[in-house]
Amino acid sequence: MGRLRFVALLAVVLAAADLVFAKAAENHHPGFDHHRSVAWVGLSLLVFAFVGALACVPSRLLALGCGLQAGGTLGNLLWAISHGNVVSNSFVLQGGEGGIAFTLADVFVLTGIAVIVVGSIRMTIRHRHVLPRSTVGVRLFRRLAVAIKR
Repeated sequence: MGRLRFVALLAVVLAAADLVFAKAAENHHPGFDHHRSVAWVGLSLLVFAFVGALACVPSRLLALGCGLQAGGTLGNLLWAISHGNVVSNSFVLQGGEGGIAFTLADVFVLTGIAVIVVGSIRMTIRHRHVLPRSTVGVRLFRRLAVAIKR
């Protein structure tokens, strides 16, 4: 349960940082607002369930990634709920015809995804001895290879 507490604490701290420093700074670009639906809110809640379950895996790196992911999701979710299902973007990088608009929460989410991927790969490599030698996908690939050779 220590990892789950770490994830929750990191999520709250990062969401607060996003809300206070980025979004509350009134540095909004109305042309780059993102409207959120009820389905998006539901998927955000599903993300919390997923990272909560993933945080129980014994890996500090995965816990860090889950905390980043949950913090970014929580920041966007709280802002959207309190502002009529609209997420305002605090940062806009202009270039060419348009621009890229994002929030600090978006950075947390993307960083969290990258850390979760790296943590998952690391866990898979460290514990490869417990992985099955032959999965359904491997057997299917072998059968297809044999069929193609005929």
